[in-house]
Amino acid sequence: MPDRDLVIGDARRDGALRPDHGSAGLVRPERHYVPISYVILKSTSLAPLPDPVVYFQGGPGGSALNSFAQISGGTAALRASRDVIFFDQRGTAHSNELYCPPDIMAVNPETYDEDIPAADARTDALGVDAYSDPDAVLGVISSYWDLIDRSRCLPLFAERGIELEHYKTASTVRDTIALMEQFGYPSYNLYGGSYGTTVVLEILDHYERANDPDLPSIRTAVLDSVAPRDTEFYELAFDVALAALRVFDTCEQDPACAASYPNSRATAVRLLASLQEQPISRDGEEPITVEEVAEVMRSAVTNQTGLLPYIPRLVAELERGETAVFDLAGSVSRYEVTLPDAAQTAVTSDPASAMAAAKTELEAFSAQLDEIKESYSQVLFLNALMREAALEAEDRADLIVGLFDGMVSIGGSAGTIFVTKLKPYILHREQRTRAGLETLIRQAVVFPGLQSEMLELTARLDDSEVRDVFAVLTSPAFEMGLETLGSITNRTVFCNDRGPNISHEVAYSSYLEFEAPQLIGVRAYWPINYQISCEQLGLGAEIYAPPPPPVVSDVRTLVVTGSIDVMTPAVHAYQAAETLTNATLVEIPMASHVPGLFTECGQSLVHAFILSPDVEPNLACVEAARPTFVMPDDELPE
Repeated sequence: MPDRDLVIGDARRDGALRPDHGSAGLVRPERHYVPISYVILKSTSLAPLPDPVVYFQGGPGGSALNSFAQISGGTAALRASRDVIFFDQRGTAHSNELYCPPDIMAVNPETYDEDIPAADARTDALGVDAYSDPDAVLGVISSYWDLIDRSRCLPLFAERGIELEHYKTASTVRDTIALMEQFGYPSYNLYGGSYGTTVVLEILDHYERANDPDLPSIRTAVLDSVAPRDTEFYELAFDVALAALRVFDTCEQDPACAASYPNSRATAVRLLASLQEQPISRDGEEPITVEEVAEVMRSAVTNQTGLLPYIPRLVAELERGETAVFDLAGSVSRYEVTLPDAAQTAVTSDPASAMAAAKTELEAFSAQLDEIKESYSQVLFLNALMREAALEAEDRADLIVGLFDGMVSIGGSAGTIFVTKLKPYILHREQRTRAGLETLIRQAVVFPGLQSEMLELTARLDDSEVRDVFAVLTSPAFEMGLETLGSITNRTVFCNDRGPNISHEVAYSSYLEFEAPQLIGVRAYWPINYQISCEQLGLGAEIYAPPPPPVVSDVRTLVVTGSIDVMTPAVHAYQAAETLTNATLVEIPMASHVPGLFTECGQSLVHAFILSPDVEPNLACVEAARPTFVMPDDELPE
């Protein structure tokens, strides 16, 4: 391999490769070629181990190359011993992206700005949840996608020689094997995050079924936030609800919490069912409804994680008709009270010697030099971003939106962080306030200089301008703009992989069987959303079919999950691990999505596993991450 710190490459794959052509396939000149762009982060070791880590990005549709900073930072410990490889899966940003301009998808561009808010208002008025009439939901969502029609992209794809049926996980499996054969390492470690775990599981399944000794050797696998193939598609609607219920499981694993709030999960489910039938009356005030309580629980695992330690007490109080914690949650939601972030885990190392202390000091000095270089480039970039936004803005609200838009346009971790932090404000209307905007800026704007400028600008906005900012940031048009980077790819892969499993009729017939349907909320429309997308892309299924069986493999595997992951709930990690006969499962309390990449504890566990996969993991950092729940007699903040 080339002796460089960073290798950037481009392999070319046959875009029309059929499954019966084998694991890697032949290069056929009469076929359409798909460029697969990859990066090899060379090990920092002078004597690296010969088996690299291949990282698979989530989505589907997420660009690994655009997330360079995230992946390189999250895998830095791995590079101490071996190379790290990642690539853009076919259909994503740098590997034949399935991009279709919004003006092509917009059916009536002249009236788009008026049509979309009106369609959004119809959806809001319906109040979609698990109890909605499925035909009414189908009608409202269909009327929305009548305005944004992905079928209009098909002629564009045809001109580019793109056949959508070849953009699926099975194709990525074959692409991966071909890349591994091209790289020529003697063995590989596979590491998937989120949807990337689906790819890794499918690779393991391919190896299990092929039983081919000529396939590249796999040493270990890491599944970080598992998205298994053997779940019903409609279970996507349960993700936030399952994360909220997992808080009670964590309580029941804690002796003090379990003693103070026995059977807290069952109590929560019973409370929600009771509130569904009858709100809690309050003297001189509005009754407490099931939707308000469900919103507190959902908010605690999305953007108000400071509430997490209070949730078991909230349920216990409401069961008795008491409202102290419920009132606190209202103050937190209105930003009148700020609570510490319970999901933040601080895993620190204690230097054991003078040598370790000296090493830490030298690393800090080296980091300072790197920061000086980076800060100079950053200042130039941010000045250009702010200048462009200022020139295009018509008012102060428009300037704030333009700066956020600039954050998204640069891609990578900065754009991803913003998209992640914005999503709760799309769900939680009551938090679209000045304090909410300031919180969003502090959480999502990773550049200190830009953050301070935006906070100062926000302080000058009046209330109507704040509303204008959030009206744009939470509008379907803006959300569509955020999603177009991987939107078509996301839906194409899901439709190809799981098309027959996507059915709104099956979804709505199953919602009320869920343990706590009151927690599902607006996510109930997700299966309908994807079903319509599949039909528009010409990938819709005629009849429903159940999901495939779970993957069976004896490859040495580490399964990592976060207890409050609202995108790939912890329960899926346990489900996948059941048929992985050589797997170790670790759940990190109060961690969210892809903790193996984004938390120090998770990074340490992944690094230790890949170094020594047969050694039992040291779970000290997992124990340190366990929350301290609020007890019945604890004084509440004001």
